[in-house]
Amino acid sequence: MSEITKLKLIFFLKFCAEAMFLPFLAIYYKSLGFNAATIGLFLAIPSIIGISLSPVYSIICRNIKVTKLIYSIITILNVVCMFLFFQFKTYTPLLVIVILLNMFQANNFGVLEGFASVCANHNHTDYSRVRVFGSIAYVIGLPISGFITKISSFYLASILTMAFTLTSAILCFFLHIDNEEHHEKRSIKKLATNKKYLLFTVFFTLFFGTMNVGDDFFGTYMEELKGFTYDTFSYLWSSFIIVECIVIIFLYRFKKKFKFRHLYTIAAFCLVIRYFTIALGAPVPILVITGLTKGITMGIHAFLWGQFIVHITGKNNATLAIIFETFIVSVYQAVLKITLGHVIDKTSYYVFYLILSYAIVIALIFFIIIFRNDDYVSMAKKKPRQKKNKKNNDNNQTINNKENDNKKENTNSSEKLIPIEKEKVAT
Repeated sequence: MSEITKLKLIFFLKFCAEAMFLPFLAIYYKSLGFNAATIGLFLAIPSIIGISLSPVYSIICRNIKVTKLIYSIITILNVVCMFLFFQFKTYTPLLVIVILLNMFQANNFGVLEGFASVCANHNHTDYSRVRVFGSIAYVIGLPISGFITKISSFYLASILTMAFTLTSAILCFFLHIDNEEHHEKRSIKKLATNKKYLLFTVFFTLFFGTMNVGDDFFGTYMEELKGFTYDTFSYLWSSFIIVECIVIIFLYRFKKKFKFRHLYTIAAFCLVIRYFTIALGAPVPILVITGLTKGITMGIHAFLWGQFIVHITGKNNATLAIIFETFIVSVYQAVLKITLGHVIDKTSYYVFYLILSYAIVIALIFFIIIFRNDDYVSMAKKKPRQKKNKKNNDNNQTINNKENDNKKENTNSSEKLIPIEKEKVAT
């Protein structure tokens, strides 16, 4: 089994596990009797913990091998805390367990994305080819969790979540990485003075952070105002992820035709349309149609983010850059979730999504102004092909030279033999 195949399996298992757990958390908290403000606090805890631990992870994840090991360890500890999570249902003990759980879960994806994007780049593989397996896993994991929850309980679905998460951590131990140490001489100063990276981080925070906040409350919105249950919500969300998979595959197939600035403009615009539709209280069929644009938004983001970070920061600083961006987004999300949770209680979900829509509009305008001249296009496999063609040309030229030399030798031999034959006839 190749290392890229192992990496794809890790993504599939990890994302399948998360699909069966994270999208349903807000609905689960609501089923315990908590209001929107309390749910907002619970949902903000991952961001708050992420803020605290991101500097720690950025220090200890000094190279790709250490990062891989850290991911395996915190993922196993995450499974232990996930089991404890379901043993408490009242506010105070549950709050303590959620804090403990997110000590190992909050930065989990940042660490995974960090070493995975570098590993894919090192193996001359487009990161999107690995990331798409995470999206496919979401399509599978969501309906499985919804169905199990409907016929039994969310706890039983989470048992399967724990099994998948544990398997991904064990498989990561066997992921072999060679010749990466020389890539990992990081320069924090160089990263801090990288203007393009800093500007992209501002956009990424507004864009991705706002999207996460809105999506975290989307389950309770659909349940409370549209009458959705666990299973119907899982089927709806799966349809969004199917579109995401199609977009990733499409972009990988035609990647040379699309520029970075065009794709992220489309992604942000789709998000604006989706949140404005929710804010206007559109009927379910319209919400489903506009909800499919989530697949476009996430498909573009999943295709571009990791490889673009490697492009603008280099392999040296890619892991640190991703962890730092995760830290900034965590701060933004924590503030938004706690603040807007109270907004939902005091006003409505419509006001909540209207505020998020305006935040995305600001992000879109900022991006268009700053990156209007950026011409980056994903070209992950171009260089290896050029080298291969160059080798073929060299081989063909060598063969032609040998043939020419053989012809010359044959010509010279025949010229030498002619007078000798004449001498024999004369004799």
